[in-house]
Amino acid sequence: MNMSSHSLPNHVIQSVQSSGINRYLVLIFYLTVLVSSSLLFWIQPLFGKLLLPMLGGAPSVWNTAMMLFQGLLLAGYAYAHILGRLNSLRREILAHVVILLIGLAFLPIAIDRIGAPPPGSNPIFWVVSLSLASIGWPFFALSASAPLLQSWFGRSGHPSANDPYFLYAASNVGSLTALLTFPLVLEPSVPLGTQSKLWAGGYISLLVLLLCVCAMLWSRSSTSSTTPPIIRYKSKGGWSDRLFWICLAFVPSSLLLGVTTYITTDIASLPLFWVIPLSLYLLTFILAFKRRPLVICTLALSAHAMGCVLIFVCFLVGLNSILLTPIVCLHLAVFFLTALFFNVELARRRPGVSRLTEFYLCVSLGGALGGVFNAVLAPILFTSFYEYYIILVMACALRAFFSDLSFRLSWGDLLFPLLASVAVLGLLYFRTLTAWVGPTGWGIYITACAVTIYSFRRRPVRFALGFGGAMAAILIYFSTSNVLYRERSFFGIYRVITAEQGRLTVLVHGTTGHGAEWNDPALRREPLSYYHRSGPMGQAFALFPPAGSIGVIGLGAGALACYRKPGQEWTYYEIDHVVERIARNPKYFHYLEDCGMGMKVVLGDGRLSVNNAADGKYDFLIIDAFSSDAIPVHLLTVEALRIYLKKTADHGLVVFHISNSHFQLWPVVASLVKEVGASARRENYIPSAEERATGAADSEWVIVAKRDQDLAALDADRRWVRFVESEGTWTWTDDFSNVLSLIHFR
Repeated sequence: MNMSSHSLPNHVIQSVQSSGINRYLVLIFYLTVLVSSSLLFWIQPLFGKLLLPMLGGAPSVWNTAMMLFQGLLLAGYAYAHILGRLNSLRREILAHVVILLIGLAFLPIAIDRIGAPPPGSNPIFWVVSLSLASIGWPFFALSASAPLLQSWFGRSGHPSANDPYFLYAASNVGSLTALLTFPLVLEPSVPLGTQSKLWAGGYISLLVLLLCVCAMLWSRSSTSSTTPPIIRYKSKGGWSDRLFWICLAFVPSSLLLGVTTYITTDIASLPLFWVIPLSLYLLTFILAFKRRPLVICTLALSAHAMGCVLIFVCFLVGLNSILLTPIVCLHLAVFFLTALFFNVELARRRPGVSRLTEFYLCVSLGGALGGVFNAVLAPILFTSFYEYYIILVMACALRAFFSDLSFRLSWGDLLFPLLASVAVLGLLYFRTLTAWVGPTGWGIYITACAVTIYSFRRRPVRFALGFGGAMAAILIYFSTSNVLYRERSFFGIYRVITAEQGRLTVLVHGTTGHGAEWNDPALRREPLSYYHRSGPMGQAFALFPPAGSIGVIGLGAGALACYRKPGQEWTYYEIDHVVERIARNPKYFHYLEDCGMGMKVVLGDGRLSVNNAADGKYDFLIIDAFSSDAIPVHLLTVEALRIYLKKTADHGLVVFHISNSHFQLWPVVASLVKEVGASARRENYIPSAEERATGAADSEWVIVAKRDQDLAALDADRRWVRFVESEGTWTWTDDFSNVLSLIHFR
C-alpha cells in the first residue's frame, strides 16, 4: 500500500528533514575548514619562496617567516576568542565575513616592495615588515577561520556539536595536502605568478563557502549548545590547564624549527626541505585529534629513546656529514615521535566547547613562543644550533608528565649525567689511544655508553639528563677542539678551525669549507681548496688574463684575491658582514691583507648588488656564493644570467662555481646558457695526489661567454667540455624552479 508523505507523523517528517540538513551541515563545515587550512599552508611556502631571492637563500628566512606565521596565527586565535565573547552567532558570522572581505584588497599575493634588505645588519625586522605589508591581513583572517568554524559548529545544534574537534583533524588534513602539493606538484610545474592567482581564486571560493555556512546557521540558535560536552580529561581549570597547553605546544614548535634548520643548513634552503618537517608536524595533529583517541604504546616510547641514543652515537663518531640521508631520516623520525607524544597529550587534555577558543589561543601562544625562541632568542644566546638539542632533552624529560613512566628524582639522576659527560669527553679527548685500544675497544666503549643511557628510558628525567650530558660533552668538545673562532648570524654559523695538524686555517659555514690558508707565512699567498692554481680558476686566469675589473659574488676567506694583478679593480659582493669581518681579521686569514689591499666589499645580496654596477664593467664576473653546501637558487635563473652578461664586457666571462654534494647543477646552467643564446664550457676538476698535497680540492666550474669564439682557448684542453643541454631539464626563472629533478643524496 502506498503512503504519501502527508500521512507520516509530523515529528517523523521533521526528524528526516533534520537528518538531511545535519548531513549537509557537516559536509559544508568540513569543506570550509579544509579550504581555509589549505590556503593557510599553501601561502607559507609560496611566500617563503618569494622572499628567498632577496635574502640570499639563508635558512633563517624560513625560521623568521615561521615565527611571523605563528605570531599571526596567535593574533587570529586571539581575535576568534574575543569574537566568541559576543555570545551572538549572527554577529560573529557578520564580523568575520567583513574581515575576510577586507583581505580581497591584498590579492593577488605579491612581494610588496618596501626597499631592499638593510646591508650589514640583521634583516629579521625587515622580513617581518615586508611580510605584514604583503600577506599579513589575509593570513590573519584565514588563521581565525578554523577555531571560529569549530566554535560555530559547537553551537549549531548538530548531534556531534558537543565535540567539534574532529574539524581540527580536517583542518590539518587540508594543511598537509597543501604542503605536500606545493613541492611535488605546484613548484615543479606552476610559476609563482600563476600560483598567486590560483590562491586568490581559492580565497574567493572560501568566501562563497563561508556564505553557505552563514545561510545554514542564520536561523539556528545564537547561543551555546545545551548538549553537554564530551570531556575525556578531568580539567583542573584555571592557569594550570593553560600553562600545560602552552608547554605542550611550545616543545614541538621549537623542535620543528630546529630540525628544519638542521636540514636546510646542511642541504639547501628550499621549500621542499621546509615542507617535510612541517608535514610531519601536521600529521601528528591529524593522528592526535582523530575521533578515536590515539594511545602512546611502550614500543613507541622505546623507539623514541632509541632514536635519541642513535643521534648521540652518530654525532659522537662523526657520521653526520658522511651518511647524510640516513641521519636526516633519523632526526625526522625522532622529531615525529616527539611531536606525536606531545600532541596526543594535548588532544587528551582538550576542554569542552565553552573553552574551545581559549584552548586554541593557548596552543597558538605556545607555538609562537617556540618560533620566537628559535628565530630571535637562540641566535642571541647561542653560537651554534644548541637550541635544537636543548629542547630535545626537555622533551625527553617531559614524557614523565603524560605517560606511566616514573618521575622519581634522586641524587643518582644528577650524578649520572655528570658521569656520562666525563665518559664521553674522555673518549673524545683520548681518541689517540685507539692505536693500542683498537677500533674494537673503542666500539665497545661507545656501545657501553649508549646502552647505559638507553637502559634508563623508563626513568625520563635520568634518561634526559644522561642524554643531555652526553650531547653537551660532544658539543663542548667540537666547539673547542681546533676551533679558533665561532660566530652566528642570520645567515648561518661560521667557524674558523685548524686542520692538517695545525698547518691550515679553514673557514667553515655549516658543514662546508669556504676557504683555507696555509699558516706558513711563505705559503699564505697561495689560493687553496677550490681556488688552487692548478684547478679551473687558475686555468681560467692563465688563459684569459683580465685587464680590467673583476667582480666576485661571495667572499669566503678571500682566496681569489691572490689572482689579482697590478692595475685591476676587484669588487666582492657579500651578503653577511660577519664573513667580511672574519676574512679581514689577520688573526685568521691574510688573503685580503696581503693580496687585496684596496679591494672593495659591497654588503648585500650579490645579485641585487651586481645589478647596480655599470653595464659592461667586468672582464670576469665570478658567482661563488654558497649557503652551506648549496648555491642559492635565485642566482641560477634566466633573469640572473641576463644580469650577469649585461654587467660583463663585450668579451667578458661569467664563471659559476657549482660544486655541490646534493645537486647536479650543471643541467640548470646548460639550459640557462641555451635560453640566452650564450656559450659555455665545464670542468669537473679532480686533483692528482701531488696537487692534493699542495692544498687542492675537488671542484666543478662553468665558464660562460656571450660568443662561442670567446672560449676557443679552452677547446685544446680536454679537461674542459662543451656544454650540451640535458633533456628534460626545464629552464629556471625567478618564477619557476624544479629542485627535485637535480637532487642526489649521498
